[in-house]
Amino acid sequence: MAKRITLTFTWHVVVIGMTLIVCATIGLGISGYGLYKKVVNTEAAQKLILQKQNQEVEAQALKAQVLLEAQQKALTQAQAELTKTKANAEKTTAQVNTLTKTLETQAKDPKDIVITSADLTPYTTGVVQVICSVKDGVSSGSGTLWNFKEVPYAVVTNFHVIKNATGCVISVTNSANQTTGIFSIQGSIYTYNTNTDEAILTIGPSISNASVPVANYNYELSKVRKCPSLMPVGSPVVVIGYPAYAKRDSTLSIDTIGTVNVIYRTVTNGIISGYDTSQVGEPNYFVSAKIDNGNSGGMALAKDTNGLCTLGLPTWLTVGNYETQGLVQNIVNVLPKDKQ
Repeated sequence: MAKRITLTFTWHVVVIGMTLIVCATIGLGISGYGLYKKVVNTEAAQKLILQKQNQEVEAQALKAQVLLEAQQKALTQAQAELTKTKANAEKTTAQVNTLTKTLETQAKDPKDIVITSADLTPYTTGVVQVICSVKDGVSSGSGTLWNFKEVPYAVVTNFHVIKNATGCVISVTNSANQTTGIFSIQGSIYTYNTNTDEAILTIGPSISNASVPVANYNYELSKVRKCPSLMPVGSPVVVIGYPAYAKRDSTLSIDTIGTVNVIYRTVTNGIISGYDTSQVGEPNYFVSAKIDNGNSGGMALAKDTNGLCTLGLPTWLTVGNYETQGLVQNIVNVLPKDKQ
């Protein structure tokens, strides 16, 4: 009887043990699944974080690339500006060196050089008046009688004097300012240069009964030597032309133009005040000699130790706060190389 009780107790123990094992296994399974799910969720979260980090890195890389390209472009532009600045600096240095040498030479030149009436007498009647019809009436300028191989009888003047004209004539006067001839301009302008504001006109037929034959007028200025390309500051200068302030009450009747006031030829004197290097070519000259409307296209003469020379064409005024300076176009720039 006692033996049976022992077996029954043992069986119960086995069942209970098995039950505990099963429960433990299920518990472990549930716990393992939870741990697995947690691991999976953690990996997904890490993938999202990694993906976001990659996107941020790519965005930063793109931003860095754009910045790098902008910096490269700025560097290229800076290099171009540096090259340009260097070239301008070299050009300016060369001009300064040239002007310095000129001033040094000037300091050695004698200071008593003057232009006398005897110097001018052979040439003043070679400066003529250029009279043109324009839209609003009549305009007037000056010009110089000149001999060229291709154009034996020509007038050199400023291009702006005849630029907007519908027709022009030249009036020639003698030493007493009496009109001795009026001539038409033959055909179109022979040649011109807008950069140097210069034009060469061909003298046409006479339109005045009092005209002296064109070949008999004064072309001596075309034989005067050209001034050196850079005359010293302080050199004496005279300007010859037909300025507005010399207009008279008397009139002149011209068939192709109409009635115009007589303007006397004048001579004003001064010195070379400085250089204008703003234009292409050799420097032009600032002069203290009086220049007015109508002087444009006339002639400025200078003098050095070698005598009288043609300086260039009086062209315009530079107006300052309190003073004005006349500007003369350098004859070296004005005349074509093959016509100097």
